[in-house]
Amino acid sequence: MEPEPTSSYDGNCHCGRYRFEVSLSARISSSFACSCTLCAKKGYLWLAIPEGALKVTRDDGCLTEYQSAAARDKFCGHCGTGVVGEHLDGPLRGHLLVNIRALQGVNPFSLEASDAIEAVAGQDTRLFEPLTAPSDPPAQHLLSCHCGNVKAELLAPLSSLQAKEDNCSSCVRNAFVGVYPNKDQVRLHGKEHTSEYQYGRKYIGLVHCKACGVNVYNTVYGPPLSVFDSVPPERKERVMAAYRKNLALQPLNVRTIENLDLESVKVEKSDEGTEGYVLGP
Repeated sequence: MEPEPTSSYDGNCHCGRYRFEVSLSARISSSFACSCTLCAKKGYLWLAIPEGALKVTRDDGCLTEYQSAAARDKFCGHCGTGVVGEHLDGPLRGHLLVNIRALQGVNPFSLEASDAIEAVAGQDTRLFEPLTAPSDPPAQHLLSCHCGNVKAELLAPLSSLQAKEDNCSSCVRNAFVGVYPNKDQVRLHGKEHTSEYQYGRKYIGLVHCKACGVNVYNTVYGPPLSVFDSVPPERKERVMAAYRKNLALQPLNVRTIENLDLESVKVEKSDEGTEGYVLGP
C-alpha cells in the first residue's frame, strides 16, 4: 500500500492563471538542475514527482508548450513562468517534472547552494551569426532565447558589470540573473517575437519569447513623474538624477548569454524572499 503523502505544496505561475498542488511523501530538500540549453537558459530546478501527485486547481488555458531536442516544457504565455516539463533523454526521461521555482514556500537559493543534483540531458547546440554590420561597434556577448527569435548584443564586457540575483516573486520564477548596462551598450533584436508582463506598480516589464518562453531582457519604466511632486526642492534634483539613471538601464538575463559557464560568473545574491506578493483570486 502506498504511504500517505506527508507534504503538500501549492504552485502557480506568477500571474496565477495556472495553479496546482503537489502532494509528496517527504519535504523537498533537493532538485535536479539540468545542463541542457533549454533548462539552463530558463534556470529550471526540477522535481520529479510520482504519478497522481500533481493536481491542477486552475487552468485558464494559458500554457504554451515548447520542445527542444532534449526536453519538453510548458510555460504560462502571459507571465512567462515555466511550470512543468519532461526530459526526452537522460536520467529524468519519462518522469513528470515540476519546476520547483513555481512552488510556494520553497527557497531555491538553499537548494542551489547545497542539494542541487545535475542531470545532463542531450544538448541543443547552435551558433548564431553576427547580427550587425561590420561597421557597427562589436558585441562582447550575444544573448539569445532558445529558439533564436529574440536576441540581444552586449557591447560591454560582462566582467565590467555586476551580476545580481534575488528571489522576489517574479525573479524566483523566471530565474533572472541580471546585469544592468546602459541602453547604449545593448542592441536588441526580435522585439516582435516577445510578450511583456507587468504587475504591481508596473515599474518594470518582464519580457519573454512567445515561442520558447525564455526571458532574455526586461524593460525599465519606473514610476510616473507625478510621484516626485511631493519631493522637497532641496532633494528633487538628486532624486530625479537617480530616476533618469535608472530609466537608462537595459536589464539583461545572464543565463541567456551564449556559450557562458554561469558557474564562472560571480553573482551577488539577495535573499529577501517574496514578502508582499499576493496571488489574486
